[in-house]
Amino acid sequence: MLNLKNNFIMKPTTLLSKMAIVFFFFLGTTAFSQNLVPAENLTPALLKQTFENAYIKVLETQDGFIKVQDTYDVFIDIDPSKRYVCFSSSYSLVAGTSSKDALELMNLLNTDIILVKSYYIEKNNSINYIAYFWTERGFSPQSMVSAFKMYVSALTLSLQKDTKKIIK
Repeated sequence: MLNLKNNFIMKPTTLLSKMAIVFFFFLGTTAFSQNLVPAENLTPALLKQTFENAYIKVLETQDGFIKVQDTYDVFIDIDPSKRYVCFSSSYSLVAGTSSKDALELMNLLNTDIILVKSYYIEKNNSINYIAYFWTERGFSPQSMVSAFKMYVSALTLSLQKDTKKIIK
């Protein structure tokens, strides 16, 4: 018969070693935590810095928005009340595209791609894409860049869904 008491001798841990373990636990979680940026700090300059730090090319900075490029040109507009930012893009459709074909594509995109909302602008014969990233109670720069990358992925997917090739 195996006698476990003789094989495994448990040593009592001291209070100091327990406190050291707790200290290193809190130090580790603090070191890897994400700092939230308050919504009131949201400015075009902060957006520019955030996207440049993520190695995303910033093409333009204006009051209330920036324009970036990561595969596609994307406008990032700041809500006046700083509750959210809006990722948006606009693309022309091939000349002669019928409203019927454009609206069928919009229905397909809005059904299959839930990350962005697609709109057909008949007057300009163009398609607009919009997605929102909420900043109201604070946000991390990493989560904003991740949301942007998902938006770009959705744009790529929309081009793949365009089997009639009506998006320029």
